[in-house]
Amino acid sequence: MRILLVEDNPGDARLIQEMLRATPDVSVRQVDTLMSAIDAAQAETYDVILLDLSLPDSTGVDTVLEMASEAPDMPVVVLTGLDDEERGIEAVQAGAQDYLVKSEIDSRLLLRATRYARERYRVDAALRRSEQEYRSLIDDVFDTSMVAVLILDRDFTIVWLNEATEIYFGVEREELIGEDKRALIDSKLKCIFADPDDYASRLLNAYTEGTFTDRFECHVLPEDERKDRWLEHWSQPIRDGMFKGGRIEQYTDITDRKVAEAAEQEQRRFAEALRVTAETLTSTLELDDVLDRILGNIEQVVPHDAANIVMIEDEAMHVERSRGGDELKTQELLRGRSPLLKAPMLKRMQTTKAPVMIDDLQESNLHDSLRPSSDMHSYVGAPIVLQDEVIGFINIFGRERGMFDAEAPKRLSAFASQAAVAIQNARLYQRSQELATLQERQRIARELHDAVSQTLFSSQTMAEAALRQWSKNPERSRSLFADVHRMLSSALAEMRILLLELRPAALTQISLKQLFEQYLQATLTKQNIEIALHMSDIPPLPPAVQIALYRIVQESVNNVTKHAKAKTITVTASTNRGGLELVVQDNGEGFDLNDTKATSLGLEIMRERAGQIGATLTIDSKRGQGTRVVVNWNGTQTE
Repeated sequence: MRILLVEDNPGDARLIQEMLRATPDVSVRQVDTLMSAIDAAQAETYDVILLDLSLPDSTGVDTVLEMASEAPDMPVVVLTGLDDEERGIEAVQAGAQDYLVKSEIDSRLLLRATRYARERYRVDAALRRSEQEYRSLIDDVFDTSMVAVLILDRDFTIVWLNEATEIYFGVEREELIGEDKRALIDSKLKCIFADPDDYASRLLNAYTEGTFTDRFECHVLPEDERKDRWLEHWSQPIRDGMFKGGRIEQYTDITDRKVAEAAEQEQRRFAEALRVTAETLTSTLELDDVLDRILGNIEQVVPHDAANIVMIEDEAMHVERSRGGDELKTQELLRGRSPLLKAPMLKRMQTTKAPVMIDDLQESNLHDSLRPSSDMHSYVGAPIVLQDEVIGFINIFGRERGMFDAEAPKRLSAFASQAAVAIQNARLYQRSQELATLQERQRIARELHDAVSQTLFSSQTMAEAALRQWSKNPERSRSLFADVHRMLSSALAEMRILLLELRPAALTQISLKQLFEQYLQATLTKQNIEIALHMSDIPPLPPAVQIALYRIVQESVNNVTKHAKAKTITVTASTNRGGLELVVQDNGEGFDLNDTKATSLGLEIMRERAGQIGATLTIDSKRGQGTRVVVNWNGTQTE
């Protein structure tokens, strides 16, 4: 197909040429003025002329009229800007085959429009020929074309139609030939279409005004041998020939395109549903919440009447969650547990890792312990596969037989894949929480053994020695008892801190100042370090903030006592502009922040804790000059 592109905008010209040349059987020549276009059309023949309405030497509808006058045998398709659409319509009314808005076209639309323009122009040319040529064209081309064509005379009587019209409308030719098309629309034809009133009003209005009819889509309803299909309608007045003053109507079958568009839209909706579902499922790490959200979100992917989640444990199946169906049966499902072998359908999915669909459960061997109620007839199941292992199943049910289409198993499988990731994340989180709890308990046990137990043992030994020397050396006994008192006070302080940490909620039930006092007192009594606490009045803090600040101080002081060889530690906390500044400073050896060994001091953990509450953490340390840790929290509430 040879195309002449008349476009003076280099960017638009290049874009349109690239769209057209995407198809190998299309060649394009581009000119930028009307005069050069006329010269090119007179020198060579083109299948279609793509004509811009705004050229350096011509603008508006006059451009179309002059081009059509100088190249009467070549169809014109007008190119317009978005704000030029009205002129595009006027151009079509003046004889152009079509108009395209530049900002809305793509390669497929452009190629289709040029091909349709070429075909429609051939039809128009044929109508302008002699009656003999016209009849020959009908016999040789129109009647075998899959574009439905009707010809009306000036009285709107149908004088000819082709075989495609009979096929598309499901009406015999004899029922239409010789009939007034206007009367037929109301009496017979409009009931063929899904939106009969719109079809009738647009067509009759074009008849009354004698205008071109804008293309519009109409949906043909199936009945008997007539198939469900989509048609694109277009009609125009006949200017010359034996039927001058009449009209020609065309109906192009666009069913494949509409089916593809519907499938694409459905796929987009499905992809969006999966995206929303993924966000929902991954927005929590609590396993119970994840399972509840899985059931709550399946509806967005595959509509159904009831659903349940079955998990596998030691080759036994257990309905973990169930929704819909009979309430008593649902509760029964949640209590039940049976070997997987008793559910052959699930066993099959476990082996094949593929979904299963059943149109009628009455004729299947699905185990009754999986069905939410006896009125469920349709079924789709998909395995939840994690690292090539089936850990469970998602089952959905419908009350109507054959409720699910062929896409339902694929969609449920895609959903199950997302559910598997969410379940795995929740399980890992649960295990990490359990591990963290175990590690904390082990740490506290070590503290009890290494500190409190040793202190109590030493106190007991010293108390026994003091008792033995009571009568012989009272002064020595009093000194020993004083040491025992000091050691027991230290043990008591440590026990209070350990008891607080055994119950994390207790860390937020006292003020930040009291919390620091208890912790630092315990540290002071067991370390030969001078510890000073300077705190202004701190209002109650969100629990997460208080715990994070306590852990940062705990980590900082622990680093000082273990590594810094410091003599003094100062902890300062004060409010500033709605926030809080916390400083832990020592006069110890300090360290080089660029030293990789610094990672062993828990600095990253401290930064993470600060980041979790929206605070900033700054560490300033140099060898021989001590260390200063500063936390600035801006007062933002943290859950």
